Amino acid sequence: MHHTVEMSVPSTATDETLRALEKLDGVLSLHVERGVGVKPEGDVITVHALNRSIDAVLATAAEAERHGPIAVVTGGLNSLVATGAQGAIDDDADESPWEEFERTLRHHGRLSVNYLLLMTIGGAIAVAGLLSPPVPQALALAASAVLAPAFEPLGELATALIRRSAYAIRRAVVSVVVGYVLLAVGGGLAFLVLRALGLASPSTIASSEGMHLVVDPTAADWLVAAGGAAAGLIIITSFREAVLAGALIALALVPAGGVLGMGVVARDGGLALQGLQRLGEDVALVVVLGGLVILGKDRLMHRGRRPLA
Repeated sequence: MHHTVEMSVPSTATDETLRALEKLDGVLSLHVERGVGVKPEGDVITVHALNRSIDAVLATAAEAERHGPIAVVTGGLNSLVATGAQGAIDDDADESPWEEFERTLRHHGRLSVNYLLLMTIGGAIAVAGLLSPPVPQALALAASAVLAPAFEPLGELATALIRRSAYAIRRAVVSVVVGYVLLAVGGGLAFLVLRALGLASPSTIASSEGMHLVVDPTAADWLVAAGGAAAGLIIITSFREAVLAGALIALALVPAGGVLGMGVVARDGGLALQGLQRLGEDVALVVVLGGLVILGKDRLMHRGRRPLA
């Protein structure tokens, strides 16, 4: 994935910005339109660049802000052709800049009606799956993990902690708390419905293989969950969101939240504590291992560059 960057900069910053961009080997195409910027006022510079140079391009845009307000738009390019640069294009990096993967995490983990509904539905599906026979159980647990955006707010929290942004940490914590409460609510409501229909009983819970996987994980289960936690942030930061489902299914975030809700409405304190414990452990895996992934990429790939916003 290569990049296009369009930046609106003050006219007094244009020549300096162009000189800096021209020096970057990864900038393959550079255009400027002078005096066309209305909001903010100024000139518009369009850059087509290799992904390995995107941090340097955005750092140049940040320098232009010393002259006044700027606006920056980034986007991926499906293809990029430039005379004499095909080898560099073919070997381009696959890292997402801070601005893009943070926006992805914020979008999917933001407190919105859709986020809250999906968390509630995900919890309900997880509990329905846990109380089903093995084959539909596996399908339901996989579906709940993919449908409920339980991973993204935790990824946002891990990123915010590495950035040491109090604003971002506060937003992420609120999303996590509210979202996971509704995840448990969805699981509790599903259990009440199934119990009223005669489909949920202590024997059903005791015989559920998925339930044992959630509340009594083995060392192998922990290895799977840890791999999913780390892989999730690697995927999001490397333009591979299409395969994120694998990382989500490896974790027990959604079924554990459902078990918590089920234990509460069933007035089974032991079950509720087991669900809460597994949920807390998986949350810690995502925040800690995901944070290490972000920290490593910050040091090795982004060279400590702070995002524009």
